[in-house]
Amino acid sequence: MKISYLKSSPSMIEVLKNNYEAFIIQNYKFNHLGLFHDEDSIYAVIQNYKESNTTLDEIQELYNYRFKTAGVPGPTFTEEVKDNYIKIDLRNTYEKVSLFGQPFNAFEFNNNIRIAIPSKFHPFHVDMKWSDNSFTFTFNKELTPNDIDEIILICESLGFYGYKYNIKTDHELPDYNHQIKKSNTQGNLTLVASQYLRNNQPKEILEKYEEDQDFWTEKRANIFSDVNLTKDECLIDSFRKSQNRCFVDASVFPRNNIREYISLYDTVIIAIPLADSPNSQSFYDIFKISKIELLELVRRGRIKFVAFQNLQRYDSNFLADVLSVDPECVLFSRRLAAATLLAIREKTGLFGFAFDSSTQYNLLKECYNSKVDALKILAESLSENIAFFEYGINQRGALGISQFGGASFAAQIYKSRGRDYGIELMTSAMSLEFSLGLGAHHFPFEHTGYSEVNACKILNGIYNGVQQSQNELREMEIQTLLSNIFTINNDMNVLELDDILSKYSRRMIPQILQEYAHLTPEELSFKIYSLNKDIKAIEKRKQNLSILDLSGFAPVVAGAVMEYKGLSGAGYIALLPWIFKLLKVTTNNSKIFSNEIFSNLEALTLNTPRNTMLVHKIRQDMPK
Repeated sequence: MKISYLKSSPSMIEVLKNNYEAFIIQNYKFNHLGLFHDEDSIYAVIQNYKESNTTLDEIQELYNYRFKTAGVPGPTFTEEVKDNYIKIDLRNTYEKVSLFGQPFNAFEFNNNIRIAIPSKFHPFHVDMKWSDNSFTFTFNKELTPNDIDEIILICESLGFYGYKYNIKTDHELPDYNHQIKKSNTQGNLTLVASQYLRNNQPKEILEKYEEDQDFWTEKRANIFSDVNLTKDECLIDSFRKSQNRCFVDASVFPRNNIREYISLYDTVIIAIPLADSPNSQSFYDIFKISKIELLELVRRGRIKFVAFQNLQRYDSNFLADVLSVDPECVLFSRRLAAATLLAIREKTGLFGFAFDSSTQYNLLKECYNSKVDALKILAESLSENIAFFEYGINQRGALGISQFGGASFAAQIYKSRGRDYGIELMTSAMSLEFSLGLGAHHFPFEHTGYSEVNACKILNGIYNGVQQSQNELREMEIQTLLSNIFTINNDMNVLELDDILSKYSRRMIPQILQEYAHLTPEELSFKIYSLNKDIKAIEKRKQNLSILDLSGFAPVVAGAVMEYKGLSGAGYIALLPWIFKLLKVTTNNSKIFSNEIFSNLEALTLNTPRNTMLVHKIRQDMPK
């Protein structure tokens, strides 16, 4: 009866495969020989279960209770492959990526169908029934035979094949009335189809959100399995331009003053704060910036954003404002998910790939049977979530990635040592992994009472093979160091600050700050004292040079004599003050002196380190 029932509904067989695959992945220590059928029923063949002091009845009960979808027949577990058994192939990579047999709830089913069906067919109503194996669509307009073929082809590409497709027309069919899910519920974390949002999101947002959705629909199979696809191909153009960028996750936790980040990096990428949490703050309050100032920095390309959760969790007015200034300033969840997956894949060679179910099981089994503890731990960590990998990313986009990367492996390592750091590692992994996808420096959240720094050091070791340097610049030090070294304070006009720093190479500033990081208050005080002393010496040397007669060639002659006497390079050094004075007299382009080459030459002229020279210049430009 089972096999005849399943044959009447082919896509139901895909659901059974999905259930069984999840079972063998999470119970990989048994020897699973696969799914089979004869003329009457379906069987799952399993061996070596007695070594775990369990019985076939207990295994059957476990499967039926934890893995079997209601309404879908399950296999009968047995330990023997009989001669009349016919093997049932498990899902291949394409079928897994396309979510064949995924037991969606009603909302997920409707949401995924509406994402897949092109906008020209919306709105529509759809109803699927296993009882009579029917798929019924109702549209608000007449469809041509070609339109109907297109609809059926799309549904079959999602695994809904073998159905009787019924197409109806209702010219009075109303538009969608999508209800916003409550905060932190399952539906609230799912990426909602753009068609549901047409009536409650500004045009500026909806247009870019739909582009992100279309990108995922078109590229999904490549993202999960194409070894030649790169993360840069998944980012929009504006996110690939700057090489000196940082990522700051402000979605939940408060972060530092915006002046601190733009002082260090050419581009600051910020995860937009969620607007639906009880203690949510506006972006302007968190980063101590006005709307006018922010929009100007967005226009300059200095600030960009990521919105990695359900669009309805964000302040739509804020999103519309920034997109109206720069339509390419926001990266939405699906492109971020793709870039992050590919970055993780580049780092690890394993995480971020979709495999067919047989390969997944065999990989876990080989790791488990090895004599290497690390591989056994890897198998245990993968088995917990890998069966739901494609589904989780498809439903939640970038939000779903952290449970399928290095955090699970790291948590399992510490669990084997009797320590449970799962929550800390999982929450910290999210922003770290996003920064990998964005190619940006990552600032772990650090505040009194809670810090992601140590968790990120562990994860960095997994992704990069080394622990972070002890001199890595920490977020809580930035304001103190900027104030003491560059005399930058958090009250100055942010646009004026950007104007000043835009004349110089910002990529040198973090390097300078790292020299002062992780010092005791006494050590920092002495180092700042030494810096101030060096800067006073620079000012004294400049004053001495300014009173010399540098309009003629006396320095050159003196330098030539020194060269003749064997002091190599002296002629060039002696010539430099004259060159600088002549250039400053004859050119109005002050930016030329901010060029890194000229900065190095000037530092050489004044016999001072170039970092000290840069600090001196920036201090001079700061408003008194």
